[in-house]
Amino acid sequence: MKTTFQKYQYLPELLSHDPRLKMAVEDNDYGEEINELLKIMQTAAGVDAIYLMNSQGIVIATSNYDLKSSFMNNQYEFRPYFEQSMREGSGLYYGVGITTKIPGYFISSRVEGFNSEFGVIVAKVEPNHIERDWQQFSGDILVADHNEVVIMSAKKAWKYNSLVALTPEQLQEITKHQQFAGQVPKLIVRDTFTLNWADISLWDIDGHHFLVESTQLHNKENVLLKEWQLYHALPFSIIVNKTIYSSFIIALLLYGLYVFIHYRQYIEYTRNMKTQIDQKHRTEMQLIIDQTKVGILTLDKSGNILSHNAAFQGMCDHGENAVISGRNINEFSTLPENFEEGITVTETFTESTLKESDRPHSLPIMYIISPININDSVYLMTIVNISKRKKVEEELSFANACLEKLVEERTLALDFAQKELIRQEKMVVLGRMAAAIVHELSQPLVAFKSALASIAIKQERSDWQGVNVSINNLLPLCHNMQDILVQLKSFAYQGNGNKAPQSIAINRLITKFLAAYFDGANSNINVTLDEHNPLVNANPTKLEIAVGNLVRNALDAVEKSDNPQVVISTKVIGEYVTVVVEDNGGSLDESVAEHIFEPFFTTKSIGKGLGLGLAITHNIIKEYDGDIVVECLNDSTRFTISLPLSSSETAS
Repeated sequence: MKTTFQKYQYLPELLSHDPRLKMAVEDNDYGEEINELLKIMQTAAGVDAIYLMNSQGIVIATSNYDLKSSFMNNQYEFRPYFEQSMREGSGLYYGVGITTKIPGYFISSRVEGFNSEFGVIVAKVEPNHIERDWQQFSGDILVADHNEVVIMSAKKAWKYNSLVALTPEQLQEITKHQQFAGQVPKLIVRDTFTLNWADISLWDIDGHHFLVESTQLHNKENVLLKEWQLYHALPFSIIVNKTIYSSFIIALLLYGLYVFIHYRQYIEYTRNMKTQIDQKHRTEMQLIIDQTKVGILTLDKSGNILSHNAAFQGMCDHGENAVISGRNINEFSTLPENFEEGITVTETFTESTLKESDRPHSLPIMYIISPININDSVYLMTIVNISKRKKVEEELSFANACLEKLVEERTLALDFAQKELIRQEKMVVLGRMAAAIVHELSQPLVAFKSALASIAIKQERSDWQGVNVSINNLLPLCHNMQDILVQLKSFAYQGNGNKAPQSIAINRLITKFLAAYFDGANSNINVTLDEHNPLVNANPTKLEIAVGNLVRNALDAVEKSDNPQVVISTKVIGEYVTVVVEDNGGSLDESVAEHIFEPFFTTKSIGKGLGLGLAITHNIIKEYDGDIVVECLNDSTRFTISLPLSSSETAS
């Protein structure tokens, strides 16, 4: 019987993962396609019915949809298997069908839809063929559930009646769940007599006597079967009459007396053997204690010393004739006043000291206390001399102190060297800045000087031809010098912008400044923006400067390329948005990439820039909790900016 039910136990669990059933539960679909699918599954699996319920317990598809006893549109939310599946994911239940009036074993599993809806898929197994097979056995076979109600039997008069008196709560639960289609279980066993030692009971059922054997239907994977009880009832009139019954009782009593006598003899023999074995163990243990090189003691539950070995006597520096046994262990070593607490806290080795008789200093030791198996009131205490280890620890502690002092001195020297390196690096940067400013401003100043000298000569000659051209040529030089001063001012006063950070759409910002400043180079720029239009918290002017510097550098890098191409893209990754600017103007050297974000560091020729653009970009991105990295690829250079999404973007 266990095999019959167990082979169907995993069927609903497998069906609950079918996407067609998930879709049916989600849409609450009553289509014929699901009915046909369940009918095919029911036939292939060999169960009696398979049906699908929605979250209200209403049947929306069933394998018996084409029968008069169809479950379609019936509501079974009161059944325990439905409640178990909705709460725990699966359910097991035995009861009489509400619609068919046929008993069955209901196996269920929860079906979760693709969104938020869910339902329950149920397979019903009817045990009628099992009961028919029981008719060929001698006697009667019946199965009772956890309430001791007969749920399976070849005798119809016994089915759905109880073997014990049911409480009002049990009857109320059976009625609530309609377990037996309205039938209230009645007590059919009038009297019982149990022989516990033989696992046999004598039952009086409706005036007929039966010898009954019972067994538990053990099944680790089936909780319901584990609570069922299988009974084999053999009519008493078939096997005994009054004379045989009396003889049987006398034989049982004689057999019991025989077993009792032998049992007492066995107990006495076992007790004697245990005493001999304990004595042997004590002798062996004492021999081991005497030969052990560490201190060994046996103590009673109050901490009094019962026995000890020579090693412990030597640790205490007592002579061979000194009396140690009978004294308390606290006279030699400091333990908790309550010895039971000492046992609890010494599950592992504990450090302490041993009081020696004639020495000024105590002996460092480690000890452990544990009960002895042969006697629960006797404890074994093991003591190890750790004086050598303590000496090594002191030497090691001194060496560590010397090492710490040496490390401290070396650290001070390293700090001084590091400060000197930082000072030298600052001088290098300052020299690089001065050289860049000299190179950037010297050419416009020379041009200014030449133009002004030419204008002065023309003034002396009263020759004004070409003066306007010379003056107009000075205007671009003024713009170049002004741009240099603006970059220097932006770097010197970074972070003092008038506009506070605000939530801005980065895609719109990139599109806007590309249209305004790089319209002529649009043929070289390929833009791919994230479709979600991400938002970031930043000052729009500063962010435009940061991204604009990367785009200008990329366009400068592809000036000499045969097929110049600059790629600009944005993408949302987790809680960040990335802005990538990549050009095919060749790859940077790794040594150059290490200093690319330093102020006044540039790879451009004189007159092309101060080397402040990437430094300003780096500082702006860091100001808004972002990050910028450079990658040196085979034939290209890629800059990637990462900025956190604004709070409104993250919430959406």
